[in-house]
Amino acid sequence: MVGAFQILAHTPVYVWFLLSYLVWQGVAATRTRIRPLWRLLTVPFIFMVLGIWPLIGKSASDIKLVGIWLGAGLLLALPGFVTSPRVIARDATSREVTISGSVVPFVRNMTLFVLHYALAVALALSPDGAQILTMAGYALSGGSIGYFAGWAFALRRHLHDIPIARHSA
Repeated sequence: MVGAFQILAHTPVYVWFLLSYLVWQGVAATRTRIRPLWRLLTVPFIFMVLGIWPLIGKSASDIKLVGIWLGAGLLLALPGFVTSPRVIARDATSREVTISGSVVPFVRNMTLFVLHYALAVALALSPDGAQILTMAGYALSGGSIGYFAGWAFALRRHLHDIPIARHSA
């Protein structure tokens, strides 16, 4: 039996940097802040890349796995839409938006990170359960894509509804 210390010790260093970044972004999101629009899209981009990754491999031709991926994506699009950031104001000149603070991004980041990490550990420790873990991985990946697609759609709608402020220098 592999102990928790061994699992943590064999975790690649980049995973700890990713976790640190996600915690930092999640904590920052708990307070109202002004952000360049591109910075608001960084965390969704990370999870969307993780969500697309399984479709790049050889198992993407398995119609059942692609169906699981699509089904999870459709299922989580609505929660993504509902939990998108609330834009208070936007500035067309600086391309910055003011976002209201929320604990949702922190909870979302930690939940997705822990699920991806746990799945990777389970695959490493139990290669004989690879079939069910692969299906879970496709569901998690598709769910991530669907969540952030709904999130981005709602963000776009919020941006469209907020009048543009133009600050002259």
